Amino acid sequence: MLTRENVLTKSSFNDVNGYNFKELPNIPKINLRGNPDDKDFITNAEKILNTLLPIEANSSSSSSSKLKIIWLGPNEWLIEIYEINDFEKIFSDLNNFLNPKNTAVTDVTENRTILKLNGLYLYKLLAKFMVIDLDKVLYKESSVAQTIFIKVPVLIIRNHKENQHQSVYLHANRSHAQYIIDILIDGSQNINF
Repeated sequence: MLTRENVLTKSSFNDVNGYNFKELPNIPKINLRGNPDDKDFITNAEKILNTLLPIEANSSSSSSSKLKIIWLGPNEWLIEIYEINDFEKIFSDLNNFLNPKNTAVTDVTENRTILKLNGLYLYKLLAKFMVIDLDKVLYKESSVAQTIFIKVPVLIIRNHKENQHQSVYLHANRSHAQYIIDILIDGSQNINF
């Protein structure tokens, strides 16, 4: 797998009015599609991934720090693989051991980038640019949300425990990443706490 450069002008923006913004540039991602009612598909996918596929809407699962599986739809999941060396084996195993007539396995690593955003009042900052109530939709540690940031479609994954500062992974098209960061930096200057 090729190592690519960040799309942001700087790799991270630390302590910007109490917020931290960073791009996570080299996280391999796989889009997996299959029938959740097909026991063979579920069993084989879970065996390869060593974790349960989330079947609850807008949720995620992970059994270790090696990968996370994100529910995108009733028959679609996004798999983030945090150990780059594991990507080739997982991708190959999904292609080789799942029925190709009933499933689709696609490398979507370059489709989107991941922005790690955190800060004490992060949801309040993001609310300036979204119509979604993040306190409601990201109430559980395994929660995810698909929404619009101004006019840009994004996937937001909760990334903090109950007693920690708010933190999310925000998936966006690579071409929109700098735009999103610039808007957040500008918006962070006049947050009323």
